[in-house]
Amino acid sequence: MDGVSFLAYVKRILKRTDKDTEIYEAMTDVISDIRLQIKTEDYKEEAYSAGISSLGDYRIALPSDFGHIMGEITLVDNSSGHTRTLKKISKQTYDELYGDRLHTDSSDVNDAMPIHFCIYGNQVFFGPVPDSTSYRYYMNYSTENSADITSATDPVPFSAKYRSMLRSGVLAEIYTGLEAFEEANYWKQLYVDGLLKLKTNEDNNIADNQGVVYHGV
Repeated sequence: MDGVSFLAYVKRILKRTDKDTEIYEAMTDVISDIRLQIKTEDYKEEAYSAGISSLGDYRIALPSDFGHIMGEITLVDNSSGHTRTLKKISKQTYDELYGDRLHTDSSDVNDAMPIHFCIYGNQVFFGPVPDSTSYRYYMNYSTENSADITSATDPVPFSAKYRSMLRSGVLAEIYTGLEAFEEANYWKQLYVDGLLKLKTNEDNNIADNQGVVYHGV
């Protein structure tokens, strides 16, 4: 559904003709909330980074549409065919382990193939400082799109498979703004129930079958 179609879909329940701006704003807010809470298959990507540009560097920028990292980062050494899964740590732990990276004398820096990473300031920090510019870094992540929903938006995110849930969230926002709290609570509960179903569906889609054990015929 495009923006105009979804607006009409909401107004079939709202029965107001003077709240179009507020409805579009609510669409934007609810879609952002869904993406914040649930890593859906519709907005998952994988990325390879070209790695550091020169020895001594230890940071690379995250993708411009980055939302949430999913799992760990894999280091790929194309020169040797070696791969390594890096362990995610906090920025505080990173600073404690790799404070030597701040030395201006390169001989005081312990560089090697990284074993850890942390995310900070829209960048990925590697530790130890990489000893090669040939390393490439692979990650799975969900995308983040903060674009406002308007009449020209096509399609409205989540409107194809989850339009009822999305409408419930929008109506909850609108009725809250109107201080019609009983109606807001009603639609909020439907929205929360829909989010739970969405999460269950997404979890089932990505689950493996290793836990399934068959006995007999």
